[in-house]
Amino acid sequence: MFLVTTDEKERYIAKYYNPQFTTIPILSKILEVLVHLKKFNVPRPVEQFNSNMLSTIKDRSKSGPSEEIVAYLVLYRYLPGKSLGSDNKEPPFWRKLGKMVAEISVAMAEVKCDDYVRHHPWDPLEAHKTLEEAKQHFPRDEIKNVNVDSVIQSLKTIENELREYPRQLVHTDVNEYNIIVTEDGELGIIDFNDTILSYRIFDLGHCIAYMTEAQQSDLMVGRYVLEGYSSVIKLSDKELSMLYDIVIARFTLSISLGREQVNAGAANDYVKK
Repeated sequence: MFLVTTDEKERYIAKYYNPQFTTIPILSKILEVLVHLKKFNVPRPVEQFNSNMLSTIKDRSKSGPSEEIVAYLVLYRYLPGKSLGSDNKEPPFWRKLGKMVAEISVAMAEVKCDDYVRHHPWDPLEAHKTLEEAKQHFPRDEIKNVNVDSVIQSLKTIENELREYPRQLVHTDVNEYNIIVTEDGELGIIDFNDTILSYRIFDLGHCIAYMTEAQQSDLMVGRYVLEGYSSVIKLSDKELSMLYDIVIARFTLSISLGREQVNAGAANDYVKK
C-alpha cells in the first residue's frame, strides 16, 4: 500500500491485492460495496483504464497468454484523518460510533449478495472450526484459562439461533485502527478487505470487543456503542442475548489467530500487542 500525490496535490492510496487470497469476484464485490457507501467516509475507489476500478499486474518475464497475474491494483481517494487507536473519548463519541456502524450496516444490507461466496478465517460462522484447530497449539493451562471449549460451544449455539435472521454483507473487522477521525471530527471506516456474507449482529459485537479492549476493558464503552447502534437498528431480544458471547468469541479468536501468527513469525506490532 502506497500514498500517491499528484502534481495537483491530490492524494490517493494505491493498494495491491494478492490474487491467491482476493479473487476478482471478491474484490469486485468489495468495490461495489464502497461505491454504494458513497455518502459515508470510506475509501472511494477511482476509475483507472477503460473505466475499470482495478487493474492487473502481470509477470512480464512470462510472455504470451501464460503471463501470470501477480497482483491486482486499486486506487482509492485518500481519506484524511487519523485512526482512533486508544484515544480516550467521551460517551457522545462512542454513541456516534455505534450509530455510524449501524447506518453502514443498513446500507451494506442493500447490496445484492446472493452470488457472493467467500471462506475466511475471521468468519464468525467458521470461528468454532478455527478455534478447534487453533487450540491444538495452545499450552494446556492456557486453554483452561481462556476456556476455549466453552467459547466453541457458544459459537455453535449462536450459529443455530441466527439461522432465522437474514444474512447480509458485513465489514467484520471494525477495530480501533480501522476507525478514522477526520480533521473536522467526523467518523469514517476503512479496510473493507474482510467483507463477508454473515449477520449484522457480528459487526456490532466486534466493534464493542475492540473498543472495550482499546479503552483498557472499560465496559461502559460497549454500552455507549450499543446505545448509538440501537438508535438506528432495533435488535431483537434474541440478538441482544447473543451479544456478550459474540464479544467474548471475538476476543478469543483474535488471541488464537494472533498466537498462530506470532508462532509463525508473521505477526505485526498490532498483533503482538
